[in-house]
Amino acid sequence: MVEVWLPYGNSEIPVRVPEEQLLDILKPQQAKSELDVASETKRLVESNSELLNQAKKAKRICLAVGPTSGKRLLLELAGSLIRALISNGIPAEALSVLLTPDAPELKSDSLSETQISRHSKAFPTLPIEEFKGDYVPKLNSSFVEAELKIVMGEVKPHHFLGYTGPADVIFPGLGAEDSVNSHLFDREGFDVTDAYSERMKVAKAVHNAFALGFVLDVDLNAVGLSLGELPSCMAELKDVAKKMCSTQVEKTADIVVMGTGGLPMDETLMRAVETFPSGLTVAGRNGVLIVAAECSLGHGGTSFYDWCAERKEPRYLESRLRHKFNYAGWKAVFLLRALEAHKIYLVSTIPDHYVEDVFGMRAAKTVNSALQTVERSLGSDSKVSIIPDASHATPSLTTPTAIKG
Repeated sequence: MVEVWLPYGNSEIPVRVPEEQLLDILKPQQAKSELDVASETKRLVESNSELLNQAKKAKRICLAVGPTSGKRLLLELAGSLIRALISNGIPAEALSVLLTPDAPELKSDSLSETQISRHSKAFPTLPIEEFKGDYVPKLNSSFVEAELKIVMGEVKPHHFLGYTGPADVIFPGLGAEDSVNSHLFDREGFDVTDAYSERMKVAKAVHNAFALGFVLDVDLNAVGLSLGELPSCMAELKDVAKKMCSTQVEKTADIVVMGTGGLPMDETLMRAVETFPSGLTVAGRNGVLIVAAECSLGHGGTSFYDWCAERKEPRYLESRLRHKFNYAGWKAVFLLRALEAHKIYLVSTIPDHYVEDVFGMRAAKTVNSALQTVERSLGSDSKVSIIPDASHATPSLTTPTAIKG
């Protein structure tokens, strides 16, 4: 019997599979050597003369921090960045840390002297007039007014948007609620593929902003760091992230058991759905997906609920999306399409009624009970693939034509 632990909220839950049934355990790659985060951060700061010149002139420097499953690494990185700036003559009182709503807590002795705040709906915001588009994005005023901004974000592939990274920390991470809604909902002539490029445009419209990007391996250690202007930072790290998260799969599975990555990826069902493509890629024709996502905040926004609750055929919803794009509706349609080809079991804290009657999945109390139920239907010789963290895994079949459903 093989036991694998899946991230689940702030903790983990197990799945146990007989060894003869197990096809694959699909994980990100492991770094060949561990990066010395402190020394590399110091080197990056001291080799960036433009950053240091701006830092020495700035009265206020805002370090904006976004979500990541690598909390330990993020703490080390933030502390290393602050120490590197201070050692180069930047006064400690000029530095402050601003967390996005879904960023992990950064309480530690090494940051005890630094002011730390978290962006929320209550924070005042300011417009970014330099952005050219059909709306004016508004961002956290403390961030906008800082003479220098350094944005810390994890770079990784995203199944819907292509990539995520420091740009997402700026927007929608530090955006006003109405600006984020303007970005994601009721957009004419907009598609999901446009979201990433628009976020980059918003980020590039912010003055005096640098990005400190990082890539994680399977053990949540840093395998790449880059400090510079946002486009160059992303260009340097995208290939690293793609290589670390890519896995080749030779055979599809009858059953795919996947975790969505724990917090913040499984905070809501609407967000957890973003990781489903990992499992669906690996599932064979009529394959079953068992998903572990705590969903401590429930299903997510009311828009996602409403689109799912209509229970209409996806083609009708897709026609509406072609007229006006809605990201929550797009995710709902993606889920409905997946359910046309696969049974999906959800292990979560969402009440069974909503899981089954609104979202069309099957509720399960534990991953192992769901696995036993599926095996009774498909047979005890069913082949199983496990994806412990689907938010960091981009599997692809060696024979793409084998993908069914």
